[in-house]
Order: sequence, then structure tokens, then C-alpha cells
Amino acid sequence: MYIEKVEKELYHIKQAAQQIGSFRFVDLGEGKRKLESLKMNENISAAHILGVFELIQLYAKEEGFSEIHVTSHSELLDNILHYQNFIQKDVEKDLWIFTVANKEM
Repeated sequence: MYIEKVEKELYHIKQAAQQIGSFRFVDLGEGKRKLESLKMNENISAAHILGVFELIQLYAKEEGFSEIHVTSHSELLDNILHYQNFIQKDVEKDLWIFTVANKEM
């Protein structure tokens, strides 16, 4: 799987050159991005979703982002975000934040 930037904020998730999903990264300034409108093909499993989040986190690190913000809409997504080391910052707004580790080599 890999990510292809299509427009300023629009990205496609591809596997073997075939689009299997898409999402938006909205620029919040200071290297922070909000992940929005994540959509995957219907035949994607829950385990595949974990791989998608890992891919997005790796992409964010490669691009030098400082944080990824996600607004959760379900208990299942809450569990996935927690598993992927996102921290719930605002319970009322269901806001989760992942701090990208950009270590110099």
C-alpha cells in the first residue's frame, strides 16, 4: 500500500496501483494536519484499517508533520486510534491527536 497526493488536501490510498481509499489532510498550521473524510472500499477488513493508519502515520513522519488530529465518530474508531498511539485530547469533541516522532538521524 502507498499514499498518493492528488490535490492540495486530497490523498489516495493505493494498492498495486488501484485506489482502495482516500482521505483529506487539512492544514492546521505549525506542521499539524487534521485527517478528514477517510473512505475505504467496502471489502477492506478491520485489520486492513490498522495498516492504513500505520501507513498514514509513516507518511506524516516522512512529510515532517508534527501532529495528526482525528475526530472520532465511533467506539471502534476510538479503539483503533488508541491502539495506534493517538491520545484523546477532548472527550466532548471526540478529538484524538497523534504526535509524530520526527527524530533526526
